[in-house]
Parts: sequence; structure tokens; C-alpha cells
Amino acid sequence: MKISNIKLYTIKTGDTGARGAAMGESQYWGGGWQAQTLIANPMSVYPEYARVRSLWMGPGQDPFAIEIETDDGASGFAVNYGGGEFACSIIEKHFKRFLIGQDPFDIEKFWDQMNRSTMPYGLGGTVQMAIAGVDLALFDLVAKVLNVPVYKMLGGQTKANIPCYATIHPDFADSWKDRGFLGVKIAAPWGVESGRDGIRNMEKLLIKLREDLGDDMEIMVDCYLAWDIEFTHRVAERVRDLDIKWFEDPLQNGWATDANQRLRERIAPIQLATGNLEYHYKAFHDIIRSEATDIIQPEIQWAGGLTATRRIAAMAKPYDMPVIPHGASVYNYHFVMSNTNSPYAEYLTVGEGRDIQPIFDTIIGEPLPENGRITLDPDKPGFGVELNREKLELFPSG
Repeated sequence: MKISNIKLYTIKTGDTGARGAAMGESQYWGGGWQAQTLIANPMSVYPEYARVRSLWMGPGQDPFAIEIETDDGASGFAVNYGGGEFACSIIEKHFKRFLIGQDPFDIEKFWDQMNRSTMPYGLGGTVQMAIAGVDLALFDLVAKVLNVPVYKMLGGQTKANIPCYATIHPDFADSWKDRGFLGVKIAAPWGVESGRDGIRNMEKLLIKLREDLGDDMEIMVDCYLAWDIEFTHRVAERVRDLDIKWFEDPLQNGWATDANQRLRERIAPIQLATGNLEYHYKAFHDIIRSEATDIIQPEIQWAGGLTATRRIAAMAKPYDMPVIPHGASVYNYHFVMSNTNSPYAEYLTVGEGRDIQPIFDTIIGEPLPENGRITLDPDKPGFGVELNREKLELFPSG
């Protein structure tokens, strides 16, 4: 069995990314979210770009799909909600040479070749998104050839099902209180650009959220790299009595280990969760080794796929550090199912933000939580989903 063909696709109407944002969506959440309130983000400090993400997001944040075929008719695919046409170009013009004519089971070798060959221009961003797309499609293909779910290739089943927390809009907390989820995460509407008013507003929002949810659910805050040490510490001081579980990615990524170490100590017992927009397993090694976070959150589709995420999880294991993949996808669920120090996963609400519904309409058959838990079908090989080919635009080859 040899790899004979690679098909690449952009998405007609983006599930996420710049095209999706232009249609009224934020990067991850639907138009209902964006219409309700601001969401703090790294560009919030520039008023002309703060209002909606379509004003600053580029094609590197568009989705793409990859399908890998073999000479005996087997195939596997992946959909990545980042990378877009840039990632397609990297795969088409560079990575193909390592794959065509090769055994699809050699996933570790392919990852190493893609990583080494892109060192002059990669180690992050769309390069890791491109590597992730190839890596995930290979896992899907090989698991289908073996007729097993991907999680059984990764170590098997470590839990009967996967408890989830729900990432929600705070205005809709009443819709998620009694649905079996272990907690909720909200996107912070205010960041450093809002100053002391933003600190007070975050305090009021979290007080109301605790009142709405009661004492039985966890509360987490996604700061999306829009806070700094002072802002984070001052919010933490105001909300210590609310039993907040974590602040997620308050500081900008990239060599922030020392700052995160100091911040982790200052905001305790609120935990620090980091990993979104970190891209290479070596960056995660620095964070983990320095104990600069409480919870590590690689974005599987952005940080190099399952091969890289398994390395990150192995680094975290000796520290008993939970590995909770950032975002929500069928890829995350298979990893969490197979990993003993991944006790739960994220479910991301989309659309208006009140209902349980598929996150990506480019994927058919995405598993959805029931009573706050994800169950994976042991009889579905690969990732157990299909491509919605009506959504795809073939990326030109050659």
C-alpha cells in the first residue's frame, strides 16, 4: 500500500476564519455571539479593529481540508479550521514530496520530515496547521485500514465517555445550567484596552455568572491573549470568593514562560491554563518544564496534530498536569478518550449559542454531547465522520 494522491480543499463558506467572520461570525463563535457583545482578543488594543474580527482576520485563519488516497483505494481526511489556502500551498508545493509513493503507516517519519524541512520558515502558525492537517488525515486513513477508531491506535479507551465543559456566551448561562456539563467557559468581553472599567466589568460579569449558575458548576474565563499581568491579577483579587477554576491564556504567547510563572503564583488559587496559539512541542516543553501553567491546552489542529500533542502529553504526565485540548472537535475527543491525564474536553457552542449543534458543517457525523458527555462509537473506524463535499472547493494542484 502506497500513498498515491493528495487532494486539498478550501471551504466555500468558512466554518471559521476570515471568510466566516465576514459573514457575521467571530473566529470560533456564530453571529449571535458577535452581535451580543465584544470579545476581547489580541487586536482589541486598536479601536479601529476591535469591534468585529472580520476587520483584522486574514486567510491564514480560514479552514481547509485534506484527503489522502492510496493505490489500493483506501483514504483518510481531515478538516482544519486554520491554515486556509496558505496551508494548502505548503502541502501542495512542499509536503507532497515526502508522502507520494510512501507507506501511510509511517506517520512518525512524515511528521519529522515535515518539521525538519520547514525549520527555515516554519515552527509555528500556518506551517504547524498544515502539518496537523496531514498528520490527522494519516491517522484517519491508517485507522480505517485497520478498521478501528483512532483512539484505539492511540492507547485505547481510558474512560466510558468524556465529560465536557461548554464554552458559552454569558448572556445564555441559564440555557446551560442543568444540561449535565461540568462547567462553562466564557469569552472575556474586556481586556487591557478597557482599563479599570474593564476590571470592574469583569468582576460584575463573573458575580452575575456565579449567581446564574449556582455553586455546582465550574467557571472558566478565556482571556484570548488580551490581558496582561496587572489586569489579570486585579481581576483575580476581585473574584477570589467566586471559585473561578481558571483564567485561560491571559498573556500573549511566545516566550511568555517567565511571565506566566509569576502570574500563576499571583492569581492562585485560580488556576492558569495556557496553550492556545502555542504551536511547537518545544515551546510546550519550556512551559511544562518550568511549571508555568496549571493546565496545558494544545490546539491539536494548530499545534501539529496528534503526533505533536502526544509528545506534549508525555511531557506533562510526570507533572500530573492535565492536558485539555483547546477548542472542540472530533480530533480532540479521540485524543481525550485515549489519554489518562485528559479528564474532560471542551464543547464549543456556535450559532446563537443556546443549543447543542455541530461545530463544523464541513464534517458530517460530528459526535455531540448528551447530558454533557461525549460518547465515541467503537464500531466507526478512523475518526468516525465524513466530509461534507458540498462545502469543498478543490485547491489547484501542480
